[in-house]
Amino acid sequence: MPSLMMLSGPSAGLRHELLAEATIGRSPSCELPLPADDRMSRRHARFFVRDAQVFVEDLGSRNGTAVNGERIQGEVALQPGDRVQVGQTTVLLAPEGPAVRVGTPRAGTRQLPIQEVLPHVGMEAALYSAGAALLGATSEARVLRYLAEQALLALHADAAAALLGSVKGLLTAAVVGAPAVEVPRDMANAALERAEQGRSDTVLCSPLVASGGPPFGLLYVERAHGPFSEVEGQLAIMLGRLGGEAYAAVRSFSGPQPERVELVGTSRPFRKLVEQARRAAASEAPAVFVGEPGTGKALCAQYVHTRSSRALGPFVRVDCRDEALLEDALFGRTSRPGEPPLPSALLRADGGSLLLVHVERLPRALAERLARLLSRKRAPGREGGEEPVDVRLLATASESPRVLGSRGELEDALASRLAGLELELPPLRSRRADIPPLFERFALRGAHAARGPPPVLSPEARALLLDYPWPHNARELELLAERLGRLHPGVSLAPSLLPPEFHGAGSAAESLSLQERVARLERDTIAEALRTARGRKIVAARLLGISRPTLDKKIEDYGLTVERRRG
Repeated sequence: MPSLMMLSGPSAGLRHELLAEATIGRSPSCELPLPADDRMSRRHARFFVRDAQVFVEDLGSRNGTAVNGERIQGEVALQPGDRVQVGQTTVLLAPEGPAVRVGTPRAGTRQLPIQEVLPHVGMEAALYSAGAALLGATSEARVLRYLAEQALLALHADAAAALLGSVKGLLTAAVVGAPAVEVPRDMANAALERAEQGRSDTVLCSPLVASGGPPFGLLYVERAHGPFSEVEGQLAIMLGRLGGEAYAAVRSFSGPQPERVELVGTSRPFRKLVEQARRAAASEAPAVFVGEPGTGKALCAQYVHTRSSRALGPFVRVDCRDEALLEDALFGRTSRPGEPPLPSALLRADGGSLLLVHVERLPRALAERLARLLSRKRAPGREGGEEPVDVRLLATASESPRVLGSRGELEDALASRLAGLELELPPLRSRRADIPPLFERFALRGAHAARGPPPVLSPEARALLLDYPWPHNARELELLAERLGRLHPGVSLAPSLLPPEFHGAGSAAESLSLQERVARLERDTIAEALRTARGRKIVAARLLGISRPTLDKKIEDYGLTVERRRG
């Protein structure tokens, strides 16, 4: 029997067996009512079966229905694996396979509260507690902290530590029960070089190991009252293995470390900014990056993080303009049907940096709650309550937090928490000497995408770039240079290849918003790619690095005419 599975949107995870017909929409009268999807019409689309074939039909919805990325008209036959986009929801026509249904009750069944079944004493309880804590860790730093805490409790120890590194140097230590510990060299050698546990009456030292590799750290435990038993030694070994697997899993899920970015430029205002950024990297104080849109505030924040003592920790970015998801992103949420719990940004940033982009857009109620948590160095806990965190706060803003606070555009308590370092990023028009090297860097990126050498500015084109007011700063230069690098690799760029606003139309261009400017650049880029490809869409799509259906959609959106030419 065919079935429909919601892959994304407010009802992700929901599965519906398609018996004959099902209408999807926000109306409660639909067989598939999705009232939380505000981009869906009341009766958006209809799925139905005819002659053993599944079809979908748009019901005149406001935002349309798309199958595998292409908007449809009328009825369209679906094949297993096809994806249908309706509002924010992606629906998969699930292939035939194992199915799970809710059936009738069975006689003789009974129910047990899980808290009565879970172990509370002994090794089983210790392993259960440690496993649950480590599975809930949201960063590498939290894995090490939870591991040390669980070892301290399970082994009734005086001090415990989880460390990374080698015999030559241990780092990223999480120590509980004491301000510091000293690991005997022979035990460190045994754990890190031979994957062996070191034992004495008062000390256990077990390797941190993940599947398929040598040790990359160790778990150290000490106590003064009574020797460790054989069972406790086994438990320490198991905790080391659990901690190693948890650390490897969190690192694989969180992806690579934040890229170490470089700031490009030699002008005097830019050199002053780089010096300020280096001082900010050596500090632990909150830092706010202030400037016009497009000046690279978030990039500068990443530069500071990757050169700070927290460079090995997470770099979590939250955009305060995303109102629909902002509260969940900042403070997390519990699980709900079909969706696992979401840890808060404060938990995910533990041991690293939290960047609030456009902090002035943060609603007052959320800002007050965030300021309270930051003042106590706490975060919403995974199981209710709060947990201690160590987070450095970074933020980008259009103006100084003091100014925003005085005008009521930023909540006072959060403005006070941001008091620390302020870095003002200069607009591109005040650092014109940096325009040519920035253009070369961005154009090289576009040329690499086209698998060719970078273009070169002619003297006339260079002069036009230097005279242009750059109302949208480095972001605008990036868009232009990447486009020219992609479409004209290895070419000497004449002034005629620059957009019209560079030829005396600057005042009209300044009135365009960044979104309008991006749309214009995209439209011109697509038109130029089509001319270069002589109207052959598949070639133009390859030049642009997009799929053919995406190109067709953008041609329709921009009303472009495609002329096929021979030769």
